[in-house]
Amino acid sequence: MSVDIDVIVSSVRAVARDVLAIELRHKSGQSLPAAQAGAHIDLALPNGLVRQYSLVNATGQKSADSYVVAVGLDANSRGGSVWIHDRLKAGQAMRVSAPRNLFEMAPEHRRVLLLAGGIGITPIYAMAQACAHQGLDFELWASARSAPRLAYLEEIKNLAKGRLHLHFDDEQGGPMDLSSRLQQQQWGAVYACGPAPMLDALTAATAHWTSGSVRMERFKGAEVSTSGRKPFELKLQKSGLSTTVNENESVLDAMERLGVDYPWSCREGICGTCEASVLSGEVQHLDFVLTPEERAEQRRIMVCVSRCGGGSLVLDI
Repeated sequence: MSVDIDVIVSSVRAVARDVLAIELRHKSGQSLPAAQAGAHIDLALPNGLVRQYSLVNATGQKSADSYVVAVGLDANSRGGSVWIHDRLKAGQAMRVSAPRNLFEMAPEHRRVLLLAGGIGITPIYAMAQACAHQGLDFELWASARSAPRLAYLEEIKNLAKGRLHLHFDDEQGGPMDLSSRLQQQQWGAVYACGPAPMLDALTAATAHWTSGSVRMERFKGAEVSTSGRKPFELKLQKSGLSTTVNENESVLDAMERLGVDYPWSCREGICGTCEASVLSGEVQHLDFVLTPEERAEQRRIMVCVSRCGGGSLVLDI
């Protein structure tokens, strides 16, 4: 995705322990492209990194005066959140992308459960605001290790009121028990964002739910086993290049080895930046972006993580 919108950091403020809310306004003062709840932007940091952050204030308005993202300090940061927490100041010039939504709410879902864990509250808070504006029937379950670590706590209390269920691990003695709470599908859909253990527990607890009724967004890719991988042939149709992708590299790695400059950001299969069109070949999908229906079509691949399940793969690159 092109990071081509010039913005200014208008404010930086703490909204929880180790969580900063960053407000961004267009450099020239004009309106910014609008977005639906669940959307994210790419933020190009001055240290050369590009990171994706969900928009807290995306609720479907026609235009936006500003973008607001919330950034949690990651103990395993690779340079993104640490730089923001240590060095980002109001008045700094930056570049961002137009919003992209891989986590959009489906209009047919009129009664929804919103589930947030930790910094996963950022897109879920936007969804709660959108639900409230549209008059949808929703419940919001939000959890964190402790109350001071949950961003926008007072805001969601005021917004959701009787529809809010809070869970703090230090008070309850551990994570929320989703298996017992989700035995019956009482909602048209659940939208969830949070750490991998929470989303894995959600997947297990809702295995019997209606197909397509469990939507989730990960802010960190799950560990993928490399055992059993086999090499395959990769052909880039437009470039006229081909190579063998070995078992220890990704399609993106092989493309870079060939000298192909292709856009990427997360290298974890969660942002969708490196999506490519498939001309032929069986794709082994390992991303967290495409829906089951999109995977079945075998027309797209996230080249940072997904591989070929057969002998060869031809991409429209």
